[in-house]
Amino acid sequence: MKILIAPLTLFAFCCVYAQKKPIIHNYSVIKPSEWVIPRTDTLDYAFDNYQGQKALLLKRKIDNYKSASIAFPKNLNFRDGIIEMDVAWPGQQNGFVGLAFRIGDAHHYEVVYFRPESSGTINAIQYMPEKKADFNWWDYESDKYQAKTTLPLHAWFHVKVIVKGGNLSVFVNRSAASSFTYGLLDGSLKSGSVGFWLGNSAVGAYKNLVVTAF
Repeated sequence: MKILIAPLTLFAFCCVYAQKKPIIHNYSVIKPSEWVIPRTDTLDYAFDNYQGQKALLLKRKIDNYKSASIAFPKNLNFRDGIIEMDVAWPGQQNGFVGLAFRIGDAHHYEVVYFRPESSGTINAIQYMPEKKADFNWWDYESDKYQAKTTLPLHAWFHVKVIVKGGNLSVFVNRSAASSFTYGLLDGSLKSGSVGFWLGNSAVGAYKNLVVTAF
């Protein structure tokens, strides 16, 4: 019996330390030099106040229903974990704001986005993988990619997304119950950064991104 104790103890010790400890990345303060943030003839950004809160505002100068843009930290590699952020839609029409994860580049990522104008309908939350230059949302209009939830039209709301393997759960405004779950995440998008997403909207407001990587 004494002979077995040492190997079993060593095995248990190795198992405990073999498990990766969660790593928390706090991006409540954004340093532009450490991020990829779009600024072109049609896209811009600003650090400003929205409803009394300091925020990153992503701005689109020209409407384009095939457009989507992301802003993300350069040196983050995320596969599984928890993503939290606050988001708001300050626009007047076409509200499409959200977050992207497992970002490879500007056209390869997975996205969860929110439509405040569609609050209370099946179109309030939507998921899709993006792997083309055009944002091909029309390929992901099935109900399995969408869910109902209640969203404020222009006020801030909190988002928590749990990603593990092929599974996704979305929680809105600190609810204990998930508003949306999905179990077939795109296997070709294995890991990458996490950031803010703007669809065909004139503006989106974002703050307090915190990523816990497992």
